[in-house]
Amino acid sequence: MTIADAAATGDRIAALQAVRDKLARELDGCESSRDTAALAGRLQSVLAELDAVGPPIAAETPLDLLRARRAERRADLTQRKVVD
Repeated sequence: MTIADAAATGDRIAALQAVRDKLARELDGCESSRDTAALAGRLQSVLAELDAVGPPIAAETPLDLLRARRAERRADLTQRKVVD
């Protein structure tokens, strides 16, 4: 996702993550010491903003959902056996 796409969503975390990723790519290819220092400083600032917003919410995968349903079913079965 581009920075513009992320910003257009209105999702601050997504926009900051897009900026973070762009800065990291720029740093990897940077050959100027002056530019490296500026990019590194900006990256630190964006990382601090992301930390302040909070940890990213992990997206649940279909496997995670399946495991959760299975655990709920097992808990229900265990509870029924104890009650019976």
